[in-house]
Amino acid sequence: MARSPRPGHPFFAGAPQLIAHRGGSGLAPENTMAAFRCAVDEWDADMLEMDVRLTADGRVVVIHDETVDRTTDGTGRIRDMTWAEARELDAGFHFPDPNGGAPWRGRGARLPLFEEVLEAFPEMRIIVEPKAPETAGPLVRIIRAAGAERRVLVGAEFEGTRVG
Repeated sequence: MARSPRPGHPFFAGAPQLIAHRGGSGLAPENTMAAFRCAVDEWDADMLEMDVRLTADGRVVVIHDETVDRTTDGTGRIRDMTWAEARELDAGFHFPDPNGGAPWRGRGARLPLFEEVLEAFPEMRIIVEPKAPETAGPLVRIIRAAGAERRVLVGAEFEGTRVG
């Protein structure tokens, strides 16, 4: 039996909400600070949605794919890279414009840490999906350390895994 959202819970406003999937990924490279800023400033988004994964040194990075190949100028799995390596990647490298150009290439779009997104958008509600079970614990620790428990919703698909 489905449960209704708790009345008065601050995450739910009781009205339709605009949720920016992977940030404003139609306007700027997905899951980047530029995309999140576009979603807030240009779309007036009510919530930001993003995916997170761990680096080799345990940092929680905002990225959807297991590899960096599709969205950056790098190759390989994010879990095999350190944060120092991942932060140097150009996350705008493959972002196209309608004419087939690459307007974000070389413009400083980077993969952000989840904690950076929390800090940059302190009033935004966030939906975050840890893409692997080992990401859940560090993610929850970051949310708690930031005092963001009432504005972050964690959605995960891990069978038999408890988050938090």
